[in-house]
Amino acid sequence: MKIGISGKGGSGKTTISATLARVFAKKGFPVLAIDGDPNPNLGMALGLDAQTLEEIHWIPRGCITERVEDADGKMRLVLKDTVENITALHGIAAPDGMRLIVGTKVETAGAG
Repeated sequence: MKIGISGKGGSGKTTISATLARVFAKKGFPVLAIDGDPNPNLGMALGLDAQTLEEIHWIPRGCITERVEDADGKMRLVLKDTVENITALHGIAAPDGMRLIVGTKVETAGAG
């Protein structure tokens, strides 16, 4: 099962995502939480401590996807590796047996 949460800023996306992730993980489901926000706070909402949050290895732009032309001549965005390998390389352990991946983040003002 895949669940995506989207909405306008300040609508509670991170809180809802963290709550759903923790509920599913506590019920024994494997959970991969992906924080795609340029100001990532999902790790904190999942219960990671400050030191762990500082050590998170976020994914640089263009590191895991590439554009390829399909047989019909249409451009598609595809993963460069398997989800398992991406998770192993970029994911960190989170509470309740979850894994967390943090997408690209804004490093400096004007870089988003």
